[in-house]
Amino acid sequence: MSFQRARNDEQRQVRLDQITNAMIELMQDLPFDKITMKKLGEKLSFTRNNLYQYVKSKNEIIILIIQRDFKAWYTTLKTNLGEQQFSENEFIKIWVEIASQYPRILHWFPLLGELIEKDVSLEKLIPFKKNFYDVMQNTEILIIKCLPELTMKQAEHLIYFHLRILPHLFHLYHQSDIQQKAVKEAGYPAMHRTFAENAALEMQIYLNGLKNTTESREN
Repeated sequence: MSFQRARNDEQRQVRLDQITNAMIELMQDLPFDKITMKKLGEKLSFTRNNLYQYVKSKNEIIILIIQRDFKAWYTTLKTNLGEQQFSENEFIKIWVEIASQYPRILHWFPLLGELIEKDVSLEKLIPFKKNFYDVMQNTEILIIKCLPELTMKQAEHLIYFHLRILPHLFHLYHQSDIQQKAVKEAGYPAMHRTFAENAALEMQIYLNGLKNTTESREN
């Protein structure tokens, strides 16, 4: 792929898509800390100077990837849930199945505020935040159409369950070899359910708690 400078917004978006796709491919083969801008440029046949015209760091690319994943996640939720009403068990089953389809959200979201966003330009961070809040609002509306007994506040908390609690559970199922060995040597009990089974159980517990919390019932 030879480098040609983007001359308009559409061409610039094409370049950004090429960069994010290349990063995703590299992350399938290498740990994130082993990926450099030089390696990324080599994969794209871009010089580092050309690459820096579009992104200033690896973290900016992660922001772009998660921004794209958030949009796709919401679209998948909307396609599968529509505006139908569901029983809680049906809703949870669909939600967890879709969560498993977007592992990068579960992996990266807990790291965004503490690590990733600190090395991102304002130019990239503002649209990311706007996209995130748009997705949040649309997802809240979708939730209360499917589970009309919930308030908007409860729907908001349910999304935070997805972004704050599910990632911890996800990481328990995706530990490195040394982490798995340490857990075993420490005598920590093995996981006897799949991620989907445990995620559904935790979501049911969380949802039950939400419905019995006075503050979360307020609109």
